[in-house]
This record gives sequence, C-alpha cells and structure tokens, in this order.
Amino acid sequence: VPRHAPNREDEQVPFRGMRRIIAEGMARSYSTAVHYTYVEPINVTKLVKLRKEAKSVAKEQGVSLSYLPFIVKAVCHALKKFPIVNATLDEQNARIVIKKRYHIGMAAATPQGLMVPVIKDADQLSLLDIGREVARLGEAAKIGKVARDELTGSTFTITSLGTIGGVLATPIINFPEVGILGVHAIRK
Repeated sequence: VPRHAPNREDEQVPFRGMRRIIAEGMARSYSTAVHYTYVEPINVTKLVKLRKEAKSVAKEQGVSLSYLPFIVKAVCHALKKFPIVNATLDEQNARIVIKKRYHIGMAAATPQGLMVPVIKDADQLSLLDIGREVARLGEAAKIGKVARDELTGSTFTITSLGTIGGVLATPIINFPEVGILGVHAIRK
C-alpha cells in the first residue's frame, strides 16, 4: 500500500515586479540574440597565487578579495583589445553601438530572482575598489536594496557559477549587450 504525504496546498508566488521584469528581459534576450556557448578551460595557477598574496593587503583595508575583481580587470583589458564585444544592440536603428566606457554587470542570484548590478567605469577602478563594489552591490542586491541606476547601463556582463560548480552552462546575454562571460569553479 503506497503511503502518501498529508494533503498540502501548493504555494502561490505572484509573478510581478522585479521577478517579472527579470523574466521578461531574459525571454527578450533569448528570442532576440543568437546564443551559443564556447568553453575554454584556462590555467589560473598564477591567479590563485596572486590572490592569495593580495588577500592580506586587502584585508588590512577592509576588503574581502574574491576572484571576481581579478576577472573584472581581465575582462576590461580584453574588451579594450576587442571593442566590438563591449557593445549594445540598437535594434530600432539597426546598429551596434560600441561603448567607450566599461560598465561591467555581475549577475547575482537573489531571493527576488536574477539581478545584474553594474560596476560603473570598472576599468578606472583599482582591484580593491572593484572588490569593495562587488561586496557592496552584491549585498544590496541580496537584501533588495540595490538602486535602479545600479542595475542599468552595463556594457558587458560576467556571471559566476563558481560556488555552484558545474562544467558547462549557457548564460543568457543581458540584452541589449552582445556578449556575456560565464565563469565556473576553479579546480586543481
């Protein structure tokens, strides 16, 4: 005789506000941009060593230094080398707009859904300043206190699945941007 759990009602979660806006934006991106995934494992032995050395200096200045600030710096360098990727799509005027500023979005899972806080002019910030912004924006997004202007204007986005792990994912481009970088776990 099969045992069944007591009768429980399903939870109903309203699909509105920030959660709906995020979902609509992702659906628009998925239906507008041609998504593809390219995977390239890289050796980050030197990065691991550099971060380990920099963590104590950062801690003295009140910054918990994750890998993300290093990745943001590397992305800014790459975007300067390949400016067509630091761009947005202007569908209405049928053109790609190559941006001259480097506003890096960082996708963050929050209780309200996926948000993309933006580190403005990331190329002009020091590693520690980026670390401070990552922490500040991440916490603000988590508690739902991120300002509207801190969620707009990105020119390129990074999504980090490092804490989840995995070996492959296809991140959805943050429309109207033209690219996104997905970063996974660091393994020996």
